Amino acid sequence: MHSQANAPVPTGPLLYQPRFDCRNGELAGAKLYIGRPDGPEKFVLDSPTGAALAPLRAACAQLAAWSRTHSQPLVLVFGARIGTLCEPAFAVALNAILLETQFEPQCLEICISTDERVSDASTAALRHLKNCGIRFTLSAASPALARLAWIRRLPLDSLEVPAHLVQDVVADPEGIAIVRALVTRAHTLRLVVSAKGVDSAHSASTMVALGCDLILGPLFGNPEPAGHFEALLATDRRLDPALLRGPRPERTLLLVDDEENILSSLRRLLRRDGYTILTATGGKAGLELMATQPVDVIVSDQRMPGMTGVEFLQKAKQMDPDSVRMVLSGYTDLQSVTDAINEGDIYKFLTKPWDDAMLRANINEAFQRKLLSDENRRLSAELAGANDALERINAQLKTVLADRERKLGMEEAALSMTHEALAVLPVPLLGIDSGGMIALANAAAERLFAQQAPLLGLGAEEVLPASCTLLLNAGEQHADLDLHGRSVRVEAHPLGSHGDVRGTLLSFTSRTITP
Repeated sequence: MHSQANAPVPTGPLLYQPRFDCRNGELAGAKLYIGRPDGPEKFVLDSPTGAALAPLRAACAQLAAWSRTHSQPLVLVFGARIGTLCEPAFAVALNAILLETQFEPQCLEICISTDERVSDASTAALRHLKNCGIRFTLSAASPALARLAWIRRLPLDSLEVPAHLVQDVVADPEGIAIVRALVTRAHTLRLVVSAKGVDSAHSASTMVALGCDLILGPLFGNPEPAGHFEALLATDRRLDPALLRGPRPERTLLLVDDEENILSSLRRLLRRDGYTILTATGGKAGLELMATQPVDVIVSDQRMPGMTGVEFLQKAKQMDPDSVRMVLSGYTDLQSVTDAINEGDIYKFLTKPWDDAMLRANINEAFQRKLLSDENRRLSAELAGANDALERINAQLKTVLADRERKLGMEEAALSMTHEALAVLPVPLLGIDSGGMIALANAAAERLFAQQAPLLGLGAEEVLPASCTLLLNAGEQHADLDLHGRSVRVEAHPLGSHGDVRGTLLSFTSRTITP
């Protein structure tokens, strides 16, 4: 990793784009932009230098002031390249900025930008920042980046999902399925999901219906100077209540038929069964309803103007593969049945006129099938999550074990070298354990006490004179004595801590030699 010393320093006025919380409707924070002559540009930190950090320092001070004034914690969102985040200088500089501006670390959300392989060192650096309270998010616009979120390679808190995927549900119904899958997977991993780039009421209601927790885009406000954003705060701007993410309706049934009288008859028949019933008079209207509201079971006519039942069910399958689809039609020619089964992947083909009891029973059975399918997916998701957790734990254990083996290898090498050094040391050494037994004797000691050798396992009193044994367990002391015709200084060195003395090391150094 290296800092980009030549990276251009961001210049221009700071702009703030409001971000709202879909769960309570409150203005929850702002995304940081830099004003340019050709339009706002997202602020992306390219370098940990003081000049590059100046806009971030100013924005943190501004958000901290607004949070205090309005008694409301506001989150600041900005982009940064992963290489910059992993520079040691960045952590130091960021800590100084937070202390100086008194901005809470948990109110800082960094959108990670990377086009490189994420190394273990990068992951460790990001985890250090996360442990300090910093939050991280990643854009799901790129499949490669989304994969980093799924495999938990980065310590993420949230995922950004682009709203352009759901702009045209009729022409591109797969976008709904993609966003639904992204949101479901993110929530399974306990990530917050933020919808970005929302520019229409339809995409706003769709993203909220699909489960997004936060939302921002031109529909709710463009990047504006500080004065405009503060005015927005002063008015206590909130999301339209229709966009608040409420509890999911239980057992939702969508009825699609171009004849209003048929829809009315079906509503009267089925309302006693406790379903949340939605109706549409054509395939296009049915798809638009499915984009903004979750649907469990679909019952559709086959012959409708503009879009046949088969075409509608085919697109409905692309939007929500988990829905249970049924056809209720007065036309029972073989081709219609075959097309419906092959292209719409239907559960049952029912005919008009219908038998009330039979129709109610078939729809109830379809809901039971959906319930069982949902439970299977939930269990599969839990199992996948558990497997992911086990893989992460196994990886951590492998790292710990490898580190422990490395340390043990180093300790064994050090111990071996210590033994070899003691063996060849010319100074006689004796290690006496707390019970008075000789547990260590080098070659010089064996030569000094050759008459008693081998020394290991003998009691100290069997080898040493009484004046020498008095030094044992008496702390760090020394004594001079004559030993085998030599004038020797014996030094005692306690082994172990003060509260847990495990013995004494005696060293013998010759003072003079008697002729």
